Amino acid sequence: MFALLKHPAFFKSFKIEPGGYALTWSAEIDISEYELWKNGTAVTSRYQDALTFAE
Repeated sequence: MFALLKHPAFFKSFKIEPGGYALTWSAEIDISEYELWKNGTAVTSRYQDALTFAE
């Protein structure tokens, strides 16, 4: 099921769940904020990157 996440186009198609507590790709694939917090990799970003993402 999670093999689809290895495809860049599919990976980039996520949506943020209402309330911001999960990322979801389909009815079958989602990742909770807790999972990201515990097992994610910290990435530094520039302020401009955050502004671009918010657009």
